[in-house]
Amino acid sequence: MALSTPSPMLVLVAVVALLIFAASSFRKKPDLREPPYVSETIPYVSHIYGLLKHGLRYFDLVSAQQPHPIFTIELPGQKNYIVTSPELVQAVQRNVTSLSFSPAMIPAFRRMMDIDEEGISLIFKDAHMTTGFYGEIHRIQKASLLPGTESLDQLCNLVRTRLMHDVNNFPSVQVIDLYAWIQDLFMRSNNSACFGDQDPFTLDSSLNATFWQWEANIKTLLLGIPWILNPTSYTAAKSSREKLVAAFTTYLNSNGLSSACSFIQGLSGLGIGRGLSTENNAKALIGSILAIVGNTIPTTFWLLVHVYSRPALLLSIRAELEAIMTSPSDMSGVISLSYVLIKEKCPVFLSVYDEVLRLTSGIATVRYTMEDTLINDTWLLKKSAQVQMPTAYIHTDPTTWGSDAEQFDAERFLEGKVKRLSREERTKRNAAFRPFGGGNVMCPGRHFASHEVLGFVGTVFLGWDMEPVVDGNEEKGGWKVPEMDRSKLPLTSLKPATDVKVRLVRREGWEKTVFE
Repeated sequence: MALSTPSPMLVLVAVVALLIFAASSFRKKPDLREPPYVSETIPYVSHIYGLLKHGLRYFDLVSAQQPHPIFTIELPGQKNYIVTSPELVQAVQRNVTSLSFSPAMIPAFRRMMDIDEEGISLIFKDAHMTTGFYGEIHRIQKASLLPGTESLDQLCNLVRTRLMHDVNNFPSVQVIDLYAWIQDLFMRSNNSACFGDQDPFTLDSSLNATFWQWEANIKTLLLGIPWILNPTSYTAAKSSREKLVAAFTTYLNSNGLSSACSFIQGLSGLGIGRGLSTENNAKALIGSILAIVGNTIPTTFWLLVHVYSRPALLLSIRAELEAIMTSPSDMSGVISLSYVLIKEKCPVFLSVYDEVLRLTSGIATVRYTMEDTLINDTWLLKKSAQVQMPTAYIHTDPTTWGSDAEQFDAERFLEGKVKRLSREERTKRNAAFRPFGGGNVMCPGRHFASHEVLGFVGTVFLGWDMEPVVDGNEEKGGWKVPEMDRSKLPLTSLKPATDVKVRLVRREGWEKTVFE
């Protein structure tokens, strides 16, 4: 009797199983001084499946089973040390030579943005030196985005001018899906300000949907997941990226940089001067968009929802803002909000901002082990591994933040409340609060992000009332703050699991106010 031919899927499963068995057979045994390994049911597969299924919750699930402040997760081709203790986070950050940031970015540049090997070699050669390409990138970011720099002032003014143009032209009453509305508003204002007259998103509005399709699926590429395990997401990520790269290649070839802001001109000009190909430069620009709007959009959403859903808190913040307005006696005139005065005179507003950052910061900060490193004289971190510090977990750890760590507390960061903590508690919280990363590579865009978000949200608080809409009807006092979407592995601040439909109405007495 003739033997039947096995199906292609059966053959594939057999091959994958054989490869997993072979890989696990050659897997190096861990050093006893390393952080404890998290066991896997299926080598190299269980952790990937867990991350895809549970997203950020996977770290919670694993950490709950670990009595140690650091543990090891091994993914295909990459060992990962997960640090959940603020004290160990500081120890990692102090090792600036042996635990480096720049090599940890290579997988992002290679997998997420598809920079070719020639580009990778060019960008990361001598990355640890300030004269290297990557060191120059960081220098330009700092020089362009630190307070007091002409470049930061230019970028803040360009974006605020565009935002206020839209704000002043809002209809007196509008019903909106809040997150989608903020996303559209910030994409238009930021991209046109950054990329100038030939901004690809302005010339082709369909690119907005393309960008968010890429953003929603790039974790598949970043984790190095084979096509066969998630073909739909893999294909969507690559096809949307190709469309974006084509648009930005055209932008660069058409001298689009000539009207870009000085920050973008400086970054792309560095690439051109160093010999980076036009296509690789286009890919790098796409990555910069995620850095510019990826966190400000969800942060703005959460600020608006948390404050408008609490009338007493809204009144308190409005009182702070009205006290620093340029023309407090004339609501029919031109009014502007000073970012400097917000920082100096609005403690409740700033406490709420920090609390939103604490609860919604989703991305892990990463280092790469350049050599075997012993931290706290206890844990051995082997060379060529990644050290990940999951901000979302550290920001909601009850041993640091108290039993209400996962709850919103508008007063948590107020000076009076902080002073009631012991010195040890204050030190621990200061070390644990890291919405912009930490150490010598804190996010250089943090000042721009704060300027944009606080200025825009403060303006909305002053000029508009907002109420939730359910089935077409306004529901006063019917706010339901949506859950944060922890089901995914984010590259930005946490988004809402669902959008919120609201009615935005010009505030009584403020109908003729012009904001600038």
